[in-house]
Amino acid sequence: MVVPLAAAALAGAVAAVAGRGADDAFLLRQKNPTRVTTAAVEKLMLTAPAPDVPHNSPATRARCSTEGRRELRNPWRCTVNFRSGSVARFVVTIRNDGSYRARYLGDTATATGCCLELPAAE
Repeated sequence: MVVPLAAAALAGAVAAVAGRGADDAFLLRQKNPTRVTTAAVEKLMLTAPAPDVPHNSPATRARCSTEGRRELRNPWRCTVNFRSGSVARFVVTIRNDGSYRARYLGDTATATGCCLELPAAE
């Protein structure tokens, strides 16, 4: 009877110690939230594909504004100008891993890309 009780206590102690690191990381993010900047999203959107086939015209300018208040500040609205002369307007969602999903306004097409360097909490 003592052996199963000791094994259960040991397992509980191991689980408590292992889970402690995750709590510390969570608390650090709460105290020092990472905030995505407008400049970082604009730089990322310069990698978006052009709306016109063959989709390889490089972007020359991106202007973005946020509608969100949390860490990633989703959703973003961006206007991207391309060397071909086309202009694309996107609603952009930044994911936790720094990748993005952008929906072309007025269309069902989407663009995805990687990766926004998320600011690190110190």
